[in-house]
Amino acid sequence: PVKSLLLFVVVVVLGFLIHITFVYQAWILLFARIPLKTFWKAAREPVSYGFGANSSLATLPITLNALDKLKVSRSASTLGACVGTNLNNDGIILYEAMAVMFIAQAMGIDLSLWQQIGMILTCLIAAMGVAGVPEAGFVSLAVILATMNLPLDLLPLLLTVDWLLGRLRTLVNVLSDMTVSIILHRLESKE
Repeated sequence: PVKSLLLFVVVVVLGFLIHITFVYQAWILLFARIPLKTFWKAAREPVSYGFGANSSLATLPITLNALDKLKVSRSASTLGACVGTNLNNDGIILYEAMAVMFIAQAMGIDLSLWQQIGMILTCLIAAMGVAGVPEAGFVSLAVILATMNLPLDLLPLLLTVDWLLGRLRTLVNVLSDMTVSIILHRLESKE
């Protein structure tokens, strides 16, 4: 189980890195036309704080300050970051989807294409209802597993690595809030 768990952690971390590197940076660079160096200079503080606090909601004032430094309008940052802390939880969605697949594979359960699509929709819905408290994504994972009639037996095993993965989920969520705010600002300025 230790080797499988390590592989799970590596896959989750790689998934987060791919999402940050290709999705967020592409939006920031190609659509918003903000130099990546400028973005990362502003994002450094909220990302660091988010990692430590393990809550994108607790990081919100710092995120808004960073968006102010990037000259993002208050209406765009309020909608993107404030609403985003409740509805825009990419880190949680990615983690939960990978965790469900890991658990299904570890238990020898084959999920059909329709079950996988249902799992994705369930993860999206569950992530929208997650409170801005540490480990909330892990709690909602139990709800998703129960909804999909998958065993909860491996949750204690996942909990052993959730200290790190929870912080990385928050880091992705903070970057997601910033990216959405920047995109909203760009769309707002085009009008």
